[in-house]
Amino acid sequence: MANKKYPYYDVAEPKDLKELVDFCAKEYGDKKAFWYREKNTEIVKSFKQFASDVEALGTYLLSLGYKNTHFALMGENSYEWIVSYFAVVNAGNVIVPIDKENVAKDVKFQLTQSDTNVFLYSDTYSDIAEFCEIESINFKSYDELIAKGKELLANGDTSFRDTVIDAERMCAIVFTSGTTSDPKGVMLNHKGLATDAIISSKNLYVPEGTVSLLPLYHTFGFMACVLCQMLRGWPVFINTSLKRAFDDIKYAQPKHISVVPMLLIVIYNKIWSNVRAGGKEKLFKTMIKVSNALLKVGIDIRRKAFKQVFDAFGGNLEMLITGGSSIDEKYIKGFRDIGITVINGYGITECSPIVSTTRNEHFAPKSVGAIHPTLEARIVDGEVQIKGPTVFMGYYKNDSATQAAFDGEWFKTGDLGSLDEDGLLYIDGRKKNLIILSNGKNVVPEELEAILMNNADEIKEVLVYGQDDRIVAEIYPDTEIDGVEKIINNKVSEINQKLPVFKRIAKVKFTDEEFPKTTTKKIKRTYSNK
Repeated sequence: MANKKYPYYDVAEPKDLKELVDFCAKEYGDKKAFWYREKNTEIVKSFKQFASDVEALGTYLLSLGYKNTHFALMGENSYEWIVSYFAVVNAGNVIVPIDKENVAKDVKFQLTQSDTNVFLYSDTYSDIAEFCEIESINFKSYDELIAKGKELLANGDTSFRDTVIDAERMCAIVFTSGTTSDPKGVMLNHKGLATDAIISSKNLYVPEGTVSLLPLYHTFGFMACVLCQMLRGWPVFINTSLKRAFDDIKYAQPKHISVVPMLLIVIYNKIWSNVRAGGKEKLFKTMIKVSNALLKVGIDIRRKAFKQVFDAFGGNLEMLITGGSSIDEKYIKGFRDIGITVINGYGITECSPIVSTTRNEHFAPKSVGAIHPTLEARIVDGEVQIKGPTVFMGYYKNDSATQAAFDGEWFKTGDLGSLDEDGLLYIDGRKKNLIILSNGKNVVPEELEAILMNNADEIKEVLVYGQDDRIVAEIYPDTEIDGVEKIINNKVSEINQKLPVFKRIAKVKFTDEEFPKTTTKKIKRTYSNK
């Protein structure tokens, strides 16, 4: 397929999140907006009901005197979480989404750093709320709060409706989960979030129906699974626990899912393990060859030929959207062989967060896609820099970090990359992780890590870094395989023969423990450039 530019898709263009909710209520009305299962009971909320709940909760919060207040929000993916987010920001307050995997002391640090006044939380995190020692509201009282808000509305309270949104004023503080430094509070506003939903939807058309597997406290999860879906009028099935992910996918029968790269690989491997368990690997590979041959003459039999695969995911799955790191071509081609499109993208919290995605008519497996409309990208000394309306306002109460992050209007992402002649973006790794050797050569450790992972199934995790002017690969192996260290050492030797001399791995170290990770499951690079 060509990767050239072609017209963008049409979507509405609300200027802020309050206008988005109002637009959805008027345009989509009684259509299903959010749905989920609670104690085996299916609960459905329409766009009109959602807008009503947001208004009621927002009105009640304003009645308590909460204006220009900072609210922390901590809980599992839930309808209450989503309503709370919109009620807070559309009442003119600031939301501080908290990573539910954070320990109590880290939560308290972030609440202090963000000047949070009120803590909204689900019952699971009551101990953390108590530890933080600030005013708290438990989701357990959610129905009661909504009821009080509706009573106020019935008595003529128009404070929420009358609240005028300043689209360029801060409405969210989102803490980064850096692999090499303390988290910083990223200041986002209505304009940036609304614009990102618009330009993401213009760049990429997603089929109707998804399951929200990504955590909503991360901006990518909130953008991809809530804002972009609302703008299109598509329903979102709320997955409240990853333990139920595959059950929920089969139940909700989505046409597309947004996932982290790790989960995409898990899904791919699950498909093939099921094929092998059924003794049908040879037949499956033959059907792929036949299907691909027919595709070349315009005949598509994939949904029928691989019906058993589709049935395991509800029967309707057409697209997987992922981002955060490069995806090996074998996965993208492997899904495409059976009729599922993989869309790769790039985003960073500081850009609200989505910057680029491969488009529906693109096939560029190594790219993270086309830069979104209204955004500009440039490469300076190998670093990707972004300018446009979705770029953040700065780091909360951290002027030095803010100044260091910008070159004029250009945000310095810290990611190494390049742009091709079609305007597609490629990401190589993080600038701060770069290994600089004494011979002047620069080595991107993420590139070597990907090569190792894609060529040695015996490796579960790997971290590449520089030490004493040599390249070291520290490996967490699959210890259930006999002689695994010898097997890996042999494979590293084979890989080295195909690499330029300066990129070759000089030393392999083994560890019997997983590497420490951030809550987004990225390895903390505590060894970089030793």
